[in-house]
Amino acid sequence: MPLRLPPLRERTEDIGPLISHFVARADADGLPAKRFTPDALQRLKAWHWPGNVRELENLVRRLLVLHADDFVDAAAVDRELADQTPVEPADSESLSESVDTHIRRYFQALKGGVPAPGLYGRILREVEHPLIVATLEMTRGNQVRAADILGLNRNTLRKKIKELNIRAGR
Repeated sequence: MPLRLPPLRERTEDIGPLISHFVARADADGLPAKRFTPDALQRLKAWHWPGNVRELENLVRRLLVLHADDFVDAAAVDRELADQTPVEPADSESLSESVDTHIRRYFQALKGGVPAPGLYGRILREVEHPLIVATLEMTRGNQVRAADILGLNRNTLRKKIKELNIRAGR
């Protein structure tokens, strides 16, 4: 019996609870806990979500890491969503430029303040997590193939999967 799960854009009422879940998971991973303002939630509900729930999770994690304030507002969401353009696989400059833009915004938002200790590790985790998840999806969970594609020893990949709380079968 086929089971149809509607895309996130058809289930906007799920966005608030999903954000709460992702914030709690990120907090357990050591990322800063923040709240989303009602106008930020409205912006997220209005987005077309081509990447579905995983895209929402990645956006929430980016906002938690790169947004300096305790509350994520509509302006922060708008800035992140404005950068949502496809990256061509051959365009290695795009990823570097995107990371550079996010990091510069993060430091500008601090307004002369100092980030919490561990920034390097938090940013690396934010890049590693979606990279490993996407590679595992592409290889249909084959960790040996994924490790080869990533240029990692398979034991290193398994360690990172555990450290980053990547669920098997994702």
